[in-house]
Amino acid sequence: MCGRGSEKLENKQKSKPRFSRTRIIILGVIAIAAVAGVAAFVSFTQFFPAVPTSTVANLVQNCTTSASSTLTVSPTTVTAGAPFALTYSCPTATAISVTNGPITAIPTEAPAIGAGGMPTTLSLITTTETCATGVGIALAQSTAVSIPTGNYNYCATGTSAAVTGVVSFTVAWA
Repeated sequence: MCGRGSEKLENKQKSKPRFSRTRIIILGVIAIAAVAGVAAFVSFTQFFPAVPTSTVANLVQNCTTSASSTLTVSPTTVTAGAPFALTYSCPTATAISVTNGPITAIPTEAPAIGAGGMPTTLSLITTTETCATGVGIALAQSTAVSIPTGNYNYCATGTSAAVTGVVSFTVAWA
C-alpha cells in the first residue's frame, strides 16, 4: 500500500492545472459582456447642428420725406370723376422693404383713406404687380397687417377722382 499511495501523490503533483466548467462559463460571460458593452457604446452617432442667433424683421423706408427724395407717383395726373390707380414709389427704388420677414406693422393714414380727395383703397404691391383695386396687401387705418420679406410700392385706387385731384397724404408705421 505504501507504493500505491505514493503513486497517487506523485500523479497529483504531475497533473496540469484545470479550469472547472463554472470558471469557463463565467469567463465566457465576462468576455461577451465586454464585447457587447463596447459595441453598444459606439452603435450610433448623432449630429447636433449649429444654432444661429435670431434675426429681427425690419420695415425699411427706401426714401425719406425730404423734398428731394419723397415718393413719386405714376401716373402723375387723374381725371376728375374717373376711376384711378396710382403707384407710389421712391425715385430710384421701391417705397418700402421688409427684411427677415414677415413683420406685423400698423399703418395710419392721414387723412384717413376714403376721406374727401383721398383714395378709397391703399395697398402694398410688389414690383411684378400692377396697381388695381384688390391687388397686393390691403392696408386699413390703424389695423395690423403682416408683410412678408420683399420690396413694395404703394397702390392707391379710387372709383371717382375729386375735382381737385387726389390730395397729398402720409402713412405712419408702428
